Amino acid sequence: MNKILVIATGWHFSSHFYENMSKQIVPKGWEIDYYCVAHRTPDDKNTINEKDSLRESTAEDFLKELDQLMYKYPITTKQIEDFGWKFMLEENTIGDMECFNQWSEHYDYNKYDFILITHDDNLILSNKIFVDITDGVEVHKPIEKSRYGTHQFNTELVKLEDDWLFLDNGYNESLPKAFTPRGSFSFYKKELIDMLPNNKFNMYENGGYGIVNRSGETASIGYDGIKAWNTHAGTFRDFLYDSDSVERTRWLSNTKRVSKYCIEGERGFISNYRAGEDYLESLKNKLEEIGWI
Repeated sequence: MNKILVIATGWHFSSHFYENMSKQIVPKGWEIDYYCVAHRTPDDKNTINEKDSLRESTAEDFLKELDQLMYKYPITTKQIEDFGWKFMLEENTIGDMECFNQWSEHYDYNKYDFILITHDDNLILSNKIFVDITDGVEVHKPIEKSRYGTHQFNTELVKLEDDWLFLDNGYNESLPKAFTPRGSFSFYKKELIDMLPNNKFNMYENGGYGIVNRSGETASIGYDGIKAWNTHAGTFRDFLYDSDSVERTRWLSNTKRVSKYCIEGERGFISNYRAGEDYLESLKNKLEEIGWI
């Protein structure tokens, strides 16, 4: 039996996310295990207070409407578990792929064919994520010899065969750091984890903003407060270069942060985006394409 592992970083606790990820259609011959590796609890006063004003307000635009959809109700630990997730509370050290490192202290990744590591402030748009991936959905592949600028590649559309190692949500070639993964909604083959030193992600590079360890803290501190965590996206990007894995990288869409499967939140909200000028238009186009607006 083939197996898929889903690990969500538990922090914002979107009720829509936990409910709709667990409703994914299971591909024939596959199993899916869901884990929430939380760094605070859903019933923490900060968790609830940070979203209460959104729930009590009138949406001013479609972005706020999407935010309200994500946080329709304050979800509880029991509800998360009832949706099929195993709940784990870990130290609030570093974000993104660190939740895999923490999970792997307790469990064996070797049982899984690939792993989805995801934030819990993502808006899930489809229940066919894993069906399409295992069936060979059309994806965007970098053309390695086309590299230009800092981290930019031309891409081509290909069918997702079994030769991929890293599959990310969205890519925008026009960005100077286009090839830098966000780590918000990303898929990793077991073979890629095998290649990592000690089979863990390097989350301890000391970048220009230093390292932020927030153990014991349960209040969100906005974009700049944990900007140091962005360093590790670059660390993983460099790993892809150094391990000759560029050709084995794929994207579900050619729109940064947006695919037909997922809209990535930014520090808890869709409306909180910091992206290029064409982001909002691309987001609207994608939602119109799938019939959401």
